[in-house]
Amino acid sequence: MLKRRLSVFLIFVLFLSICSGVAAEEPTYEVKSGKMMFEGYERTYKYYVPSTYTGKKALPLMLSFHGSGSSSDGQILLTDYHKLAEKEGFIVVFPDRTVINENDEVIIPENNEFNPSSPITRRWNTGTATGTLAGIDDVGFTSALIDHFDAAFNIDTSRVYATGMSNGAMFSNRLAVELSDKVAGIGAVTGQLGSMYADKTPKAPITVVHVMGDTDPVVPYEGRPGSLLSVDETIDYWKQANGTVSKARVTELPQTVEGDPTKIFREVYGGGKYGTEVILYKVEGGGHTWPGGPQYLKPNQIGLTSYHIHASEAIWNELKTHKLAKLKNHK
Repeated sequence: MLKRRLSVFLIFVLFLSICSGVAAEEPTYEVKSGKMMFEGYERTYKYYVPSTYTGKKALPLMLSFHGSGSSSDGQILLTDYHKLAEKEGFIVVFPDRTVINENDEVIIPENNEFNPSSPITRRWNTGTATGTLAGIDDVGFTSALIDHFDAAFNIDTSRVYATGMSNGAMFSNRLAVELSDKVAGIGAVTGQLGSMYADKTPKAPITVVHVMGDTDPVVPYEGRPGSLLSVDETIDYWKQANGTVSKARVTELPQTVEGDPTKIFREVYGGGKYGTEVILYKVEGGGHTWPGGPQYLKPNQIGLTSYHIHASEAIWNELKTHKLAKLKNHK
């Protein structure tokens, strides 16, 4: 009888160890590739669907746009949004821009390696583009991509968000103006609103989050006269567009990493229409970088990366409770 009980106990212990081993197993983080034809061009993207997705529950959709010269692969490495998507339960898409060669022709590149000195154009049409890029409808492509994922997966279309780095951040600002009937919020890192949109009215109020380093040597905090608003002007634009009435709530965030000289101040402007907010993470001493991401080039080229926060987590946490101001089509 004692032997039988001991055998049952050992089997039970073995069962628990197997279960705990399965529970502790890391997700594979399998990022998939996709492509679609849009206006005669083959457009590519990478995407990640969390392992918990069953199709029964509608999930938020996050689009993350890379910077100039980069690609979906580069944005994945920079942001780790796929890992956050697994943890938080949303679908993330990393779209690719068109690639235009020295002859102003759209091409399919042999590789997506980041080369800042390359003459090949790898940018989003932020509204100031010239040549062939000026005719590329990246806003339309984004809209079609949202529709594609809405058809392929159970998407909560009231919770679609756009984020981006540098040129991708500027493009996200453009989306906030022109596609705010589909996008509920944006997160822009090292990229402001283009000057040409200063007099335009967004389709709907929208929550915006900006993460900006005040010593950025690539995209100046003060903007570029005639083409790019300063950070302060960008924040003022969105406050006015959303009808924001509250004064800023400013908090200095904890310096969590020893030896990191940067400081981060979070400014929140609430009271906007439909509960929208305008939020600025000002990174004092920060450069043209994604806080929490890799120092992808030397500090003397792009400035310092702050490690007191991870921009991906900060942006997601700010946006995830916000929904479209006016949702025309319900599922």
